Amino acid sequence: MAFFSVVIPTYNRARLLPETLASVFAQEFTDFEVLVVDDGSTDDTQTVLARYGERVRVLSQRNQGQGVARNLGIQHATGEYVVFLDSDDLWFPWTLATYRHALDMYGRPAVVMGTPANFHRPEELTGVRRQPLRAHAFGDYFASAEESFARTACIIAASTEALRRVGGFTSERIISEDHDLLYRLGTERGFVWVEAPLVAGYRQHGGSSSRELERGYQGLCYQLEQERLGRYPGGEARKRDRLTLILHGVRHVTRWLVEHKRPDLALDLYRRGLMGHLVVPRWRYVLGFPPWMVAATLRQLAR
Repeated sequence: MAFFSVVIPTYNRARLLPETLASVFAQEFTDFEVLVVDDGSTDDTQTVLARYGERVRVLSQRNQGQGVARNLGIQHATGEYVVFLDSDDLWFPWTLATYRHALDMYGRPAVVMGTPANFHRPEELTGVRRQPLRAHAFGDYFASAEESFARTACIIAASTEALRRVGGFTSERIISEDHDLLYRLGTERGFVWVEAPLVAGYRQHGGSSSRELERGYQGLCYQLEQERLGRYPGGEARKRDRLTLILHGVRHVTRWLVEHKRPDLALDLYRRGLMGHLVVPRWRYVLGFPPWMVAATLRQLAR
């Protein structure tokens, strides 16, 4: 049994997948298995994967989204920890060694999260250098609510047992399904954020399509509804932590929606998150967002 199960969901990325897999097989820590979940690709993905033989376990499903694809990987994982990697992102040679170091140093926490380097072209990552481990430990994920760092599934190593216990990812086709997972892992014992070294290259894509905007809006609506229904752990005692995390996303996405000319969705999301912002509270946003939205919309109309 490998220590890490590397789960890579992919959909129509035959062109980028070899580079991603090359970064995995370049790891200095080698006790891992690789599971690539083909989410119903219609390009040459299967042909590309066939070249790797037994080095890659290929799982296939009809197109259902990356959350469901990752769940299939979790289901078949044999490692003690699952590490997620998107099929357009890249690892550094020290990535898995860094996760293992942090896990051993802090007593095998449920979740370790790294820090990514954003890039558009792979050559932009050549200047990234390995640094000594610099990490921050918390009792659980919710205890990190006030900290400011990137939070996404493509930079986490999570206990396979914990992932199965909380049910994995939602099957909803939403942006931020990874945040929803982290909230359900919120009270699992131990969370470590690795500030350095950087562990992954996170590929930046083009502008936001209308579908992406709607999915971003739907993702935050979903999280707010899950919180309202009491679906996240921690009860009343951890409500402030949960709201701090969720509402940070609400503030980011409402501004994003306005900037991309969807004030209708922004206003609805603002309304849905209003009571939570009064609880936390975030008065600057509560009072300042509506006039900012109106002014931004008027500027767009005037162009």
